Amino acid sequence: MKVIGGQKMKVIKFLFYYVLGLVGIVFISASPALFRNGTFLNVPAYITSLQHLFTQVLTPGEWVYHFKGQPIPVLQYLWHPYSYSMTVFFAGILLGFVFAFILALVTFFLPRWAKNLVGRLLNVLESVPDLLLAFSLQLAVVWFYKQTHILIQFAAVGQERVYWLPIITIAVLPMISLYKVMMMLIDEEMTKSYVQMARSKGLEKGFILNMHVLRNMIKSVFYHSKIIIWSSLSSLLIVEYIFNMNGITTAFREDFTPLVSFFILFMLFTPFFVLYQGTELFLFKDKSADGEVDFKMNRFMSKGSVKLKGNWMKDVLKEIGAHFKNGKFLIGFIVIIGIFLTSVIYSITADPLIDKYYQIYNDEGKLISAAPHAPKYIFMGTDVLGFSIFDKLLAGAKYTIGFALIVAFLRMAIGFILAIPYAFFLPAKLQRGIEKLVDGMHFLPQTIIALLLLAPVLNMPMGGFTTSLTDRVLYEGIILVLLVIPLVVVLFGNEMKLIMKQEFVMSTKILGGSSLHLLWKHLLPHLSARMGIVFGQQFIQTLLILIHLGLFELFFGGTIVSYGMMADPARSVTYEWSGLIGAAKDSLMSGRWWLIIPALVAFMILILAMQLVIQGIKEVQQVRVGVPIERGNWLRKLLPARKDPAVEASDPKEDDFVFTDQKQSNSM
Repeated sequence: MKVIGGQKMKVIKFLFYYVLGLVGIVFISASPALFRNGTFLNVPAYITSLQHLFTQVLTPGEWVYHFKGQPIPVLQYLWHPYSYSMTVFFAGILLGFVFAFILALVTFFLPRWAKNLVGRLLNVLESVPDLLLAFSLQLAVVWFYKQTHILIQFAAVGQERVYWLPIITIAVLPMISLYKVMMMLIDEEMTKSYVQMARSKGLEKGFILNMHVLRNMIKSVFYHSKIIIWSSLSSLLIVEYIFNMNGITTAFREDFTPLVSFFILFMLFTPFFVLYQGTELFLFKDKSADGEVDFKMNRFMSKGSVKLKGNWMKDVLKEIGAHFKNGKFLIGFIVIIGIFLTSVIYSITADPLIDKYYQIYNDEGKLISAAPHAPKYIFMGTDVLGFSIFDKLLAGAKYTIGFALIVAFLRMAIGFILAIPYAFFLPAKLQRGIEKLVDGMHFLPQTIIALLLLAPVLNMPMGGFTTSLTDRVLYEGIILVLLVIPLVVVLFGNEMKLIMKQEFVMSTKILGGSSLHLLWKHLLPHLSARMGIVFGQQFIQTLLILIHLGLFELFFGGTIVSYGMMADPARSVTYEWSGLIGAAKDSLMSGRWWLIIPALVAFMILILAMQLVIQGIKEVQQVRVGVPIERGNWLRKLLPARKDPAVEASDPKEDDFVFTDQKQSNSM
């Protein structure tokens, strides 16, 4: 009877979390009303739209979509594009996961230098934006056709459907991400005591991997796959646009009405919620049985509180300085800050800020080029209006980098601050409830939500902007920060709870250490590296969102739109890099590659640089805990290994040895 009752409670919890997720979707779907009639944050209009949408959702008779004047049940209208999108998406995810599993197994048996080579190649591939990857596949098909005259369909036309290229595009990111996760988990498991015991008994490496390591990794891989799929869902919007697929996101772009938006998000949310929440709730062990530590900050400023000493700033600076001694961190930092400072200096000194070239004539006065000018005439070429691509990249770098750094920092800092009361104050049951609610956000594509919330603000209406540049920048920043804050809070909160389960923390608590002492002396040192990694990941994620929004002409600070029969391409108010992408999204097929490739390569450089920063942070942390780090010969010359003073003192010196001849001479 207890088992049956427990199952009923699980079903009730499952339905409760699902309904809460749907309620959240309703609130998101009605959000465009906040900017109705050119008003910024029109709360009365939003409340009215919200009430109307709730009424429609609760009245099945109003689930109607008007297609060419004819009413069609909205689910019937969306089902065919939805099934097409899910077929491509799940096939891509499955293909990526299978290749990641095979690659991880093969790499496991390779020597260390080969593993490092595979990791570096995948890092480069991971830095390629999905937009550039899709374009590259299309160009590869065109090149293959020119060489062999064998035509492979690379874009859908009319009601036709294309499968293979979109599937391959979607599969790349999950393959790389899951491969890295699996290699990390394998390395961790191979250091466990049971593996060491098995190896001491003479068991083969492959047997240990198959019978023990892989089995212990299943749950961790499952939880990591949730994040991977969340990132891939955002790529689905881009893939469908590039390959002209008539999928579910196409219906979203064609109709922004709250009812259609709700059903599209509902259809995307449901299968992943059932898969992950159902598996976690009904198949995995409940986390409440794991003996979670319920830590209260009842003595946060009690008598036993630690007093922060005056040398805390010295410790912080020492911690930061350790990272700058790491070659990878230093190179990545110099690249990002160097580009940013160059852009700032250029913007201050340049006059005009962006050079414009109308027509180019030779010495004989003959016209040789008209805009857009190719790179052979102007360095990096110009856009269709004659503005220098190189100048636009220099002028816009400060906005792209600065905005991404601020958003990443706010996500990390606010998430960490809110994680403290989450981990210390809230009871375990409430924490689990918040976790379940936040988990639902993994099943809503971040790019689609950003597009829904930002389109009414960043697109310039026919009469011009009714909001200031400052308002638009602040709003975009707030939206992009808030989209991820709940996930970061739960991430840091769970990290804190794991640390608080460690024996040294429990011993400190038993000995009377206050919560402030635990926070400053134990949590912060252990979380500092994790915070740096999260910052880097959020920086890269912000760049990718800017690329996605740029493709749909939603540029940072606003999009200048021309209206009329001979309208100019959309332009960015700030010249940030995503504006170059949105204004030239069809340039590759027309042969004008310089209109978009420089911006995409610039994004790749930033992503690669931040990957180096993240890797450097990881290596510093590994050295701190005693994991040996192999360095290349060139790096060893630049950064010689520093010995621990205690070890260095115990090393034999030349004076400690007395050579035979010298000893004999002394005796004489």
